[in-house]
Amino acid sequence: MPDADVVVIGGGFAGVTAAREIALAGRRPLLVEARDRLGGRTWTADWNGQQIEYGGGWVHWHQPHTWSEITRAGLAVELSDVEREASWWVGDRRATGTAAGRDAIAERGWNAFVADADAVLPNPYDPLAGGAAMRRLDAMTVAERIATLDLDDTERAVLMAECESVAHGPLEEAGAMAIIRWHVLSGSSLALTQYAGGRVTLRDGTGPLLGAIAAAATVETRLATPVAAVAAEVGGVAVTTASGEVITARAAIVAVPLNTLGAIAFTPALSPVKRDAIGRGQASRGVKIFIRVRGRGETQNAIRAGHPFGYLATEWTYDDGTQTLIGFGPDAAAIDATDLGAVQAALDRILPGYTAVDAIAHDWLADPYARGTWAIHRPGWYTHFHAEMRRPEGRVILAGSDLANGWAGFIDGAIESGLTAARHALDRL
Repeated sequence: MPDADVVVIGGGFAGVTAAREIALAGRRPLLVEARDRLGGRTWTADWNGQQIEYGGGWVHWHQPHTWSEITRAGLAVELSDVEREASWWVGDRRATGTAAGRDAIAERGWNAFVADADAVLPNPYDPLAGGAAMRRLDAMTVAERIATLDLDDTERAVLMAECESVAHGPLEEAGAMAIIRWHVLSGSSLALTQYAGGRVTLRDGTGPLLGAIAAAATVETRLATPVAAVAAEVGGVAVTTASGEVITARAAIVAVPLNTLGAIAFTPALSPVKRDAIGRGQASRGVKIFIRVRGRGETQNAIRAGHPFGYLATEWTYDDGTQTLIGFGPDAAAIDATDLGAVQAALDRILPGYTAVDAIAHDWLADPYARGTWAIHRPGWYTHFHAEMRRPEGRVILAGSDLANGWAGFIDGAIESGLTAARHALDRL
C-alpha cells in the first residue's frame, strides 16, 4: 500500500490548498515541506516587537480565491493610508509633492504602456486568449516596451520606477506581460493596480489565513524534508527525500517555485518545453527591505529608478517619532540589509534627511527554496511555456503561484493553482 494517495511537495499556499482539497475529497494526502515552517514565500515573523511580512502580504477583494478564504476564515483586513508626502527623481534631480500629483505623472506613462491591454488580455484568467496581440507583447521586455513610448524625461523616470516596483527585477529581463497582467487583474487602472497590490493587508498577518486553510482538513505533514527526486512508476510515483527516504503515492503534486524546480530530478525527464522553461526561470530577483528611521514625522513615499530600493514608503509610525519604511528594489545583491552604513548611504540617495536606525530583509534570491520573489515571467512565457507547464505529466502535476492563470506571484494565484492541481490529482485516482 502506498504511503499516501497524493504526495504534495511544497507547503506554501498552493501546496496547503491542494492537500486540503484532497483530504476533503476523502483521500490521503501527505504534505512534504523543505522548510521548518509552512508558508513558502509568505512568512510572518517578529522584528523588534513588530510583526512583518518578509514575503507576500497584500490582498484585495479583486483576488477572488484569497477573498473567499478570508471570508471563510472570518479574518479582518486593514487599509493603509496614502502617504502625506511624495517624491520622485529625474536623473539626479529630486522633486517633491503630493502622491496625487506624482500619480498624475505616473498615469500618463502607465496608460501609454497599457494602451492595448484589452486586446492583449481580454480575459485576465485566460492569459492565452489575446492571440496575436498577446504574442506581440509577450515577446517584449518591460524595457523594450518603455522604449517604444513617446514620453518626456519625467514621465519616463517615474514609469520606470513604477515598473521596477512591479517587476522586482531588471526591466531588461522582465516580460512586458507582467505589467499588463497586474493592470487588467486589478481593474484596468493605475490607481487600482496600486490599491490591489499594496494597500490592503490582513490585520493579523498571513499566518492565520494559511493556518485556516491547513486546519480545514486532517493532513499528515512533514517539515524540514527537502525532496531530491520524483519518479513516475506504473500506477504511482516514488518521491525520494534529500535524506534518502522513499515516499510512495498514487500521484504527486510538485508545488514549489519555478526557480527551484531544477533542483529536483524527475524520472522520466519532464518534457523538453518544461525543461526549457525551468532552465530559463522567472525574472524576479529583488529585495523587500524594512528600515526603521528617525527624522521628520510625515509619512513618505519616494521612488527612484535604478536604486537598490527604488520604491520606499512608510509602513508604520511610532510614538517615539520613528517610522518603519518598506522598500522594494530590483536586485537583492545590490543592498545588504545587515550593513547599516550601506543602507544609510542608499537611503540618502532616495529620501535624504532620515537616519537609519535598523534594517532587515530576507534574501529570497539566495534562499534555496525560493531563488527569487514573486512571479515575473520572462518574455515568451505565455507564448511558449505557460500551457505546457500547467499540463500534468501522467501522475506528476506541477503547481504553485508561478503557474497561475490569474494572480501569478500572489497568494491568490497560489490558491488558484492548488485548487487546479488537486482536481488533476483526484482525476488520476
